[in-house]
Amino acid sequence: MATLPPRSASATKRTPQRQTTDKPSPETLTPLDYMLRVIRDETADADRRDEMAKLAAPYMHPKLANAEPQGPAVTLDLTNISDEQLAALEILFGPLAGSGGDDGRDPGGEEPAAD
Repeated sequence: MATLPPRSASATKRTPQRQTTDKPSPETLTPLDYMLRVIRDETADADRRDEMAKLAAPYMHPKLANAEPQGPAVTLDLTNISDEQLAALEILFGPLAGSGGDDGRDPGGEEPAAD
């Protein structure tokens, strides 16, 4: 098994502005450090702690970007596919569709609905 080279001390050092400790010095206290200090203070008012948690959350847990479709939409004509191709699509996409009340008796979807 290959071993990694040792990391240099400079690679593991944190800058004082980025370092978050329980008791940062007044010179390095960031707004986030202050909010975390209030959140962790069990003697602080619960409403104040809640407000600090709301304000600190975006710094600790950023929102995910909206997923936008990439490229043009594709429409496929499936009316002329073979039974083999249809079976392959059913294997791939069937689990995604869920049961939907389909008992699987009519893969063509043309059976009259049961009463």
